[in-house]
Amino acid sequence: MTQPSLRWREALGQWAIPEAIVEAAPERPWGFPPELFRWKPNEDRNSEMRPSRLRALEALPPGGSVIDVGVGGGASSLGLVPRVGLITGVDESDNMLRSFEEAARAAGVAARAVQGRWPEAADQVGPADVVVCHHVFYNVGDLEPFAAALTDHARLRVVVELTQHHPQSPLNALWKALHGLDRPTAPTADDAWAVLGAMGLEVHRTEIEVPPRWREVTPEVVAFARRRLCLGADRDHEIAVLLEEHGAQPQRVVALWWDGTAH
Repeated sequence: MTQPSLRWREALGQWAIPEAIVEAAPERPWGFPPELFRWKPNEDRNSEMRPSRLRALEALPPGGSVIDVGVGGGASSLGLVPRVGLITGVDESDNMLRSFEEAARAAGVAARAVQGRWPEAADQVGPADVVVCHHVFYNVGDLEPFAAALTDHARLRVVVELTQHHPQSPLNALWKALHGLDRPTAPTADDAWAVLGAMGLEVHRTEIEVPPRWREVTPEVVAFARRRLCLGADRDHEIAVLLEEHGAQPQRVVALWWDGTAH
């Protein structure tokens, strides 16, 4: 393991929630509600010019195939319709995969769902023209084998999107206010780029500023934040006030792309 990989893993480890807080939480703080991450075609125009979308489209032949690792609701790959012919979505969550399949049917594109964690699930998936992986890296402690499997499965290109800072960073002020806990600031997209470079990959990079994912503090957004913060519904008003104050900030989003090696 390279030094950048070790630094990445150690920095991610600092994001672990203290066990006492997890044990006192009304529900487990992990996981993603499908409704919040469902692909919404009428809102997709906001993503049409994102570098990650453009870099995938320019490499994808008409009717080509895509593997979407950490597919979630499918926004990162369904946005490639109508150019894409087949999308293979890989995700640990059965609920997310059902949401993806439903959205793919509505979009009129062939889709295959594979439940599992990457790279362990990689042997269930054949190569594709393009592999996309959006907003997953910060959940991966061992980034080298993860990225190597992405590369091995792409004939033409791998496209990764991630925020410049950890996606839970917008809640750091809430952790401090509600738990008195200082949260980490590393790793960043710069650290991920360093890992990929140390692997010998020739990685291209660009970044943009995007609006916050949720512009309104809805009950669903409050519930999502409450779960992440290991609190009960009795704290919803406090959470909503703090989200209004700290939550709706623009984010820097980084696109990384490099050549695949599959045949």
